[in-house]
Amino acid sequence: MARPRALWLGKGKKQDEDRAARHGNSGELRVARSLAKAGYTLLTDLTVQHGGGTHQIDHVVRGQDRLFVIETKTWRGEIEGRAGGQTWTLHRPRRRGAITVYNPLFQNQTHADVINAMTGVPVTPLVVSAGFLTVPPELAARVLALPGLPAHLGPPRAPTGRIERAFRELTRRKAAWGQKTLAARHIRWMRASRHFDPVRALWVASAVCLVCAAFTEQRLLSG
Repeated sequence: MARPRALWLGKGKKQDEDRAARHGNSGELRVARSLAKAGYTLLTDLTVQHGGGTHQIDHVVRGQDRLFVIETKTWRGEIEGRAGGQTWTLHRPRRRGAITVYNPLFQNQTHADVINAMTGVPVTPLVVSAGFLTVPPELAARVLALPGLPAHLGPPRAPTGRIERAFRELTRRKAAWGQKTLAARHIRWMRASRHFDPVRALWVASAVCLVCAAFTEQRLLSG
């Protein structure tokens, strides 16, 4: 199974994927450590199944009257984009060029909606930069730098009974859901959706049709 994927994605893309995953994991770990050190109670790396799909959520933080859902980005460079734009442009340092990235505000709003639907309590989405990222003024209040996250959340306070019950239910579900299975399913789905190229798929389909047509013609001629 590994060989076809290498042929389709290319060895370089697979290595880039693995490198980005390690980089992202280190950023999520820094966020978790920062929040735990500041006294917050949180769930980390929660994968849930809802609405026919899977959703990987970096952190769920227990607040006093709400839950906070955090999406961590460990990007380096400068972001160009709008809060309402579906995609942003990330200008990477060291002449590595620019890439198009999906707006994490949209991504995390989906996560917040899922957790709200599951728990019925208020949920606030937050996007946190754990890398060296420059954002335009419009996004400065929407993409928080990690050092300022505890101040943005405010001091930890005892949660209301409703919030405590919701957080405990998420904790119970994480333990019961089989996170490894759900996470593996989510990774497969993400890779398939990220690397599906409609132009290449059309080219492959056309090539297959030509081969089949040539094979059929040869059989007819030989018959």
